[in-house]
Amino acid sequence: MSNELHVTSLIVQVQPEKMAEVRQKIMAIKNAELSANNDVKLVVVVEGPSQKSLMDDISTINAIPGVLSATMVYHQSEVLEEGEI
Repeated sequence: MSNELHVTSLIVQVQPEKMAEVRQKIMAIKNAELSANNDVKLVVVVEGPSQKSLMDDISTINAIPGVLSATMVYHQSEVLEEGEI
């Protein structure tokens, strides 16, 4: 198990007519959380044990029909102390 925690935030641009479906699919991703939205954009926070896991989740989001782009705007990583999760 990794002793790192990676967190990133994304701006996801969405075709307006696909917004409901895109929101549902993002909410189904285990490590993703919707923080804000309007008619064409979502702010999504993703966390995971490695940079690769974040990139996999970003690729999954980019592949959702109706997503025009998913742009990373923030990334932080921390080494966790023994026993932290």
